[in-house]
Amino acid sequence: MAPALHSLTIRVREDVARILEFLFRIRGYLRKLILQYCWLGEDSTGFLANIVSLYPDLEVLSLQNCYPLSSADYSLIPRLKKLSELNLSGWKVGYVYVKLLEIHVCIHERV
Repeated sequence: MAPALHSLTIRVREDVARILEFLFRIRGYLRKLILQYCWLGEDSTGFLANIVSLYPDLEVLSLQNCYPLSSADYSLIPRLKKLSELNLSGWKVGYVYVKLLEIHVCIHERV
């Protein structure tokens, strides 16, 4: 990813995992990642783990109507310590509990 690239938006893609896998090889200063209506691939937990480890300074993350997502995936989000904006619209979130330096998210998975 180019060092000047701070924001990336990807919409309506079934190959977003492959796109980002290519971009993961080139570290950058990504601060804002917007994914909308995307298929995250068979290993969505590994996909989100890569996002968390390669872009720990991410400030904005949107996973609007992205799938599949599980409770294990959501448990990785609190590792993004600089995250100030999170969009999980399109998914049923049971509750979000925020305590100083601690975030808990409960997800009701679609049936």
